[in-house]
Amino acid sequence: MSGIMVDGSAMSKQDFIKEFNALNAHIEQALAKHDFERAMRIDAARQQMLHEFAVATVPDGDKVFFEALERCAADNARAITQLSAEYGNVRRKAGHQLRGLNGYRQHRG
Repeated sequence: MSGIMVDGSAMSKQDFIKEFNALNAHIEQALAKHDFERAMRIDAARQQMLHEFAVATVPDGDKVFFEALERCAADNARAITQLSAEYGNVRRKAGHQLRGLNGYRQHRG
């Protein structure tokens, strides 16, 4: 068995996919709560896990595994798109509120 080490033993492909999907779910939860800092931290951990697994795993042409990775990549792309959209919405809302506050301050003299 090849893969990154977890608790002294190599992580299987199935364990990797399970953990990777769990991290995706945690990112989605963080995004739903608009906790972008947490989402970025989880994403960094997920990227590190992917890198370590890729370095430690010898490609063996496992079609099911690569299809699962492709689904993960699609999930990642969707999460990044969602994160970007949410961040843009927050920035626009904050900008609108600041403009309103500045207008109020100018009006009060």
